[in-house]
Amino acid sequence: MGVVIPLVPRAKTDAEGNLVKFIAYCRNDLTAFGSDVDFDAHEWNVTDYYSIQGHRNSKAGGLTIHFTQRKRAGGTPFRSELGSFAKAYVRSELHSSNSATISRAVAAFRALDIAMQELDISSLSDFDASVFNKAALVIQAGTINDANIGSMLGKIARFLDEKGFVYAPLHNWRYIRARKQSTGRVGPEFEKRREKNLPPKQVLDALAQAFCLATEPRDVLITSVSAILCSAPERVNEVMVLAENCETEQSSSDGTQYLGLRWAGSKGASDHIKWILPGMADVVRTALRRIRTITEPAREMARWYEQNPGKLFLPSNYEHLRTKEILTLDDVAELLNLAAGKRTARKWLKGTGIPYVYIPLVHPIKGRIEIQAVRFADFEKYIVGTLPTGFPIYDDSRGLTYSESLLLVPSGLFGNGKSHSRCMFEVIKYHHIGCALGQNQTAGSKTVFQRVGIDPDGQLAMRSHQFRHWLNTLAQGANLSQIDIAKWSGRVSVQQNAAYDNVSSEEIVTQIRAALGDHTKAIGSLAEIPKNLPVSRDEFATMIVPTAHVTLYGFCIHDFTALPCEMFRKCLDCREHVCIKGAQGKTERVRETLNAARNILATAKQAVIDEVYGAEDWVPTHQATVERLEQLLAILTDPGVSDGAVIQLRASGIYSLSEGALRDRSSFEHSSASVEGYSPISLPMKATP
Repeated sequence: MGVVIPLVPRAKTDAEGNLVKFIAYCRNDLTAFGSDVDFDAHEWNVTDYYSIQGHRNSKAGGLTIHFTQRKRAGGTPFRSELGSFAKAYVRSELHSSNSATISRAVAAFRALDIAMQELDISSLSDFDASVFNKAALVIQAGTINDANIGSMLGKIARFLDEKGFVYAPLHNWRYIRARKQSTGRVGPEFEKRREKNLPPKQVLDALAQAFCLATEPRDVLITSVSAILCSAPERVNEVMVLAENCETEQSSSDGTQYLGLRWAGSKGASDHIKWILPGMADVVRTALRRIRTITEPAREMARWYEQNPGKLFLPSNYEHLRTKEILTLDDVAELLNLAAGKRTARKWLKGTGIPYVYIPLVHPIKGRIEIQAVRFADFEKYIVGTLPTGFPIYDDSRGLTYSESLLLVPSGLFGNGKSHSRCMFEVIKYHHIGCALGQNQTAGSKTVFQRVGIDPDGQLAMRSHQFRHWLNTLAQGANLSQIDIAKWSGRVSVQQNAAYDNVSSEEIVTQIRAALGDHTKAIGSLAEIPKNLPVSRDEFATMIVPTAHVTLYGFCIHDFTALPCEMFRKCLDCREHVCIKGAQGKTERVRETLNAARNILATAKQAVIDEVYGAEDWVPTHQATVERLEQLLAILTDPGVSDGAVIQLRASGIYSLSEGALRDRSSFEHSSASVEGYSPISLPMKATP
């Protein structure tokens, strides 16, 4: 029997060869993320690499790239060839990118790994559009449907195609974003999202209590940081790079003193001063004073190490140890503030590699013995070697040093809250704040609420980012302009405000009802209340505004329990439609609709000139639409109308189905009366002449 020789297209063998050479080049020749990085490892610790570059997240906690199906240790590694290519791609193309970009790229490779498994594909050279389409579906079906991950998937596809790593051309494959399905402001999905984003009221109340009850340094720090986060919608990474002299005071013309904090911008926003609301100013001043009291010893250590490179910091009452060549285990325990006894010192030394020395001693009972000790020089070298990477610079983007940082603490302060090093410092990291607020309760971490005694069962928990959502939602509910909200939150675009708007439909209904009959808050018929009402104003407001549904341009206050909508898709002509000035995205949508209506009107007028049959009937309709939109846009953009004003336009002359039927009937009966000579029964609605 003859030997079967499989015929492999040359294009495929070339693609496989190109891929092998690319991976070998990235493995052997590139040094991004460090020349000593283990290329074949499934987890790369890149904390030091990013720390040298001044990446803030590396100072707040470790950075690890997991080339596995899970985002943490212990996940299933990628398929062999895909894993090698993923590492090569990250090392070659993303070495200068931030950690968020790398995380998205790895997430895209996770989707490709699943697609390879489901489609039973073993080689990257066999990748075609169907593989990337499958990976796109995996991303869209995931718990985090991030369009940025999809965009990264498209970049990977184009890279494979342009470099000749695939057999079949991908024809510039691109990720098609799935249209967002918005549930508006009603329903269980909205309530679930709102509950996830906003801190529970009982937790906010408990934080206020904990702020007053905290006595241990770590609890005082956490509650003080929380107080600052309650005063301004900042990201937690921006709090961690606050300078020690972050506040500024300014007096107004009437002598009122205002407190501001200097914040470091992130995500494209520049550094800025954020003024604190007067009601929170004293709380923030107290929080800053408490933080400085606890953190000043750590800044003293940092200043020493800046001025005395290579030398060990010793508190003034331990300065005599500098003259000793040998340190006993008791000396080591004292400097590290460990529990009394040699056992804890031995346990600490075991993990350091510091060699023991033995010194003779005459014991009163045992006689001449030798005890364990360490050389001061060895101890000093080890401690100085634990200084953070990049010391003395803490935040490279601003040139902030460790000695100028506000949230600098003695090492080990967050270990048990009592014992901490007397000769080394560390910065407060994200997990210190997160665990204290209850983000890691499943792992057994005690919260600040438990430690101060107000939550013995561990029921209270929140995330640090919920402060930002909460303050943004308060601003939206108070009708702060979108530009002001974006500036207050340190954003580069007002479009990002929408993700933090958790105002419920009930709160919007309350706002509209509150504007009823108030000329300073409402424009149109809502500003008028009939005199001599047989019911109270609140009862009348409830009848007039029974509910509020989100529309493209504002909110519908029609009661659907009484009657279906008879003005479907004619919101701007409906008398039960209201707009709120400053509502996210609404004004821009009215402007876009006006531009489209003007174009349609111009087309209709041109059709009249061209003598198109029936065109003259459409010109008045489109003209009325343009005028109504211009009237609405003029109100929405009028600086004399305050943000939050509720706007209801006058009747447009376009009637609902029921109103039209009544008009037709009235006209018919009037015409019948004139013919037959009798008077019709009067109807509730009077015909408009």
